[in-house]
Amino acid sequence: MCGRYTQTLSADDLADAMSARDDTGGEVRERYNVAPTTTQPIVTAGQPPASGAPDATPTADTPTGGAAAAGDAARVLRLARWGLVPSWAKDVSIGSRMINARSETVSEKPVFRKAFASRRCLVPVTGFYEWHRPEKKKRGQPYFIHRGAHPGVGPEGPLLAFAGLFEVWRGGEQPLVTYTILTTGPAVGLEFLHDRSPVVLPAATWERWLDPGYQDTDALRKLLAPAPAGVFEAYPVGSEIGNVRNQGPTLVERVELPPGTPDPRTAVPAHAPVAGEPTDLFADPEAADRPQPAGQPPLELSQFTDDAR
Repeated sequence: MCGRYTQTLSADDLADAMSARDDTGGEVRERYNVAPTTTQPIVTAGQPPASGAPDATPTADTPTGGAAAAGDAARVLRLARWGLVPSWAKDVSIGSRMINARSETVSEKPVFRKAFASRRCLVPVTGFYEWHRPEKKKRGQPYFIHRGAHPGVGPEGPLLAFAGLFEVWRGGEQPLVTYTILTTGPAVGLEFLHDRSPVVLPAATWERWLDPGYQDTDALRKLLAPAPAGVFEAYPVGSEIGNVRNQGPTLVERVELPPGTPDPRTAVPAHAPVAGEPTDLFADPEAADRPQPAGQPPLELSQFTDDAR
């Protein structure tokens, strides 16, 4: 899962890296401890799925839907509250339980399926945190996970783009845009931390993911695969990250494990590719489009990485 992350880039840097118009109004701040229910930048399509449709993508000028103004950018960087609040919710409290959505069932669950159909977004991050809890110990060792050396991730720099969904809740005085982060199986190299990981999308897939007019559910689900080796790197950090009030770059400083503590990262078995396994999406973004050879079973989500389980 993903319950805490970092976003340390400026709005200008995010807009440039993601080819988006900045509609954040100067409200993007460097954050080393992003927690649920806080307001953070996301990237959405700049055009509604259909002119005047009730499910139209909100823009700064048309926050409740409707046609976007001519000349709008194809992507928009906007602010949203972490924790998806469905349009039918009576209040926003449900959002604190909707910070993640399982990619395997997102097209079926009533709370997520409409958003999956036409309200997909990207959540820009510069890292996230997970806790290693050996033998179910209550006090875990936090790890900071950041971008690795895999060349297919996207623009140079620390940016990672998580797959997300967003909704517009209109039960208050003003429309409220909220979002959730999609999760999948463990990324290669992070199995020691958790059996789930956030879905990170390579830059070559962003256009398709954001397009509200793209309705091929099977093809979209094929994008939601665990990250292959090299996309993420992890190292231990201090326990200060456990307090949501703490902020600052010291939270991501590497710490040494206590003397005599085995490094759990060395216990992760080396990956051995499976014969005939499809190329992962970070190396070949078009892999999800190619039909399977005759007589071959449908590809599973896990087959779109170089992770052999």
